[in-house]
Amino acid sequence: MTQLSYNEAFDPYHAIFRSFRLYFGCNLRDAVPFDKFRILDFYLLHPFRLQNLQLFDDDREWRKISKTYLRLKPYGELPDDNSLFDRMAPFQKTAAESMAKAGIIHDLAWQKNQILFTGEELGPEIETRCEELNASMADFIAILCQINRRYELHGRDGLKARSKLLEYRYDPI
Repeated sequence: MTQLSYNEAFDPYHAIFRSFRLYFGCNLRDAVPFDKFRILDFYLLHPFRLQNLQLFDDDREWRKISKTYLRLKPYGELPDDNSLFDRMAPFQKTAAESMAKAGIIHDLAWQKNQILFTGEELGPEIETRCEELNASMADFIAILCQINRRYELHGRDGLKARSKLLEYRYDPI
């Protein structure tokens, strides 16, 4: 694919920034499986695509909130959710590897395919910028935090199956 214009989905530096947004927005102190982190990142970048996620009955009102973010849809046509998610994978992995090498996430957790932030100070400018952007999407950040807490990753009722972004049938449960 030849890209003639910039797209945040294919930028590892932007993926690092989105990781910081998730870290600060959801107060991520525990390890998160990398696949779950990737799904959260996907919806953070494309909040209007949350409408395609099979939600628990109690969470169906999240679709209304997701629709309010249609204004963020890019001007150009993007592929379907699965293709876009797959194309984002190498950039998300590069971002995680860079954060592990820089000591922002624990290297041992990363070797186990998990994201665990070290809690190291990232600087007031980064934190302020993340908080500003998260505040502008506070309702959606709250949804992502709920998804992280309440939705398991594996199994027939897990986030992989509900999002249809990753294969789930052969997962250990």
